[in-house]
Amino acid sequence: MVGPLWARAKYSQLYPEILSDAQAVKLFEKVKTRHWEAEAEFTKMEELIDEFYGLTFLIRASTIDETIKEFLSRHPEATIVNIGCGLDTTFSRIDNGQIRWYDLDLPDVVQYRRQWLPETPRNLTIGKSVFDYSWFEDVQFRPRKGIFCFAGGLFHYFSESKVAALFQAMARTFPSGELFFDMPSNLGLRILKRRFKSYDIEGIDIKFGLGNARKQIPSWTKRAKVLDWFPMFSRVPWNPRWKWKTRMMMRLSDWLKVVTFVHIKFQIEQ
Repeated sequence: MVGPLWARAKYSQLYPEILSDAQAVKLFEKVKTRHWEAEAEFTKMEELIDEFYGLTFLIRASTIDETIKEFLSRHPEATIVNIGCGLDTTFSRIDNGQIRWYDLDLPDVVQYRRQWLPETPRNLTIGKSVFDYSWFEDVQFRPRKGIFCFAGGLFHYFSESKVAALFQAMARTFPSGELFFDMPSNLGLRILKRRFKSYDIEGIDIKFGLGNARKQIPSWTKRAKVLDWFPMFSRVPWNPRWKWKTRMMMRLSDWLKVVTFVHIKFQIEQ
C-alpha cells in the first residue's frame, strides 16, 4: 500500500504536469510519522522504486484519472468502483460533486485505510475481496447513470482463470459498464520477479501475464468488448529532465508491450 502512495507523493511534486496529488503528499507524511519504527523499510522501498518505477506509478494514476474524466463527461452522475484501493487518493482528484464512489479492498486494508481517509456520503469503502461477488450488491448500479470500475496493479497477482471468472460475473451484473486496468505481459512478470528477488522481497506471488488483450479477453466472455489497449508510456509527453536510462526503459517497455492499459465495456446480452 505504501509504495504506490510514496511514489505518487514524491513524483507528483517533481512532475506536477503529469499528476498533482496533494492528498498523497500529506497522507504519506502522516503515515511515515506514525510508523517511524519502519524507517529501514521505507529506505528499502525508496531504493526499489527508482525514477522509472516511480514514474510508472505516477503515469498509471494520471492515465486512470484521464480515463475516468472522459467517462464522467458522458456520465456525470456515474458510480465509480476502485478495485484494490489500498491508500489510493483518486477520489480527491476526480470528484465532480455528483458521482458515487466505492473503494474496494480486503477487510484489513479497508480498516487501515479508514484511519487515514474517512468515508463520506458519496465516497464509501467496501471491505471484501474482489472475488467475493457479494460486493456487487454493495454498490449502487444505475444503468442509465453508468458504472466505471478500475484497478491499478492488481490482476497479475491472480490466476487467469480467476480473473476471467470475475470478468464474466461483472459482465452479467453490470451490462454497459466499463472497466479499466493495467497488466504486465509474461515478459513483464519475469522482470518484476527478478527485481523483487534482487531486493530480497518475499511473499509476493505474481501469477498472470496478459497477451494480446483484443484476442484474449473476448475469449473469456463474448460480452467483454475491448475499447482500447495501449502501452503504458505511449500517451505521455516526454520530459528531457528524465534520466536517459528512464527514457530508454520507457521506449523499450512500450515497444515490447511489457505493461499495457486495457479499457473494456461489458456488452448487453443480445
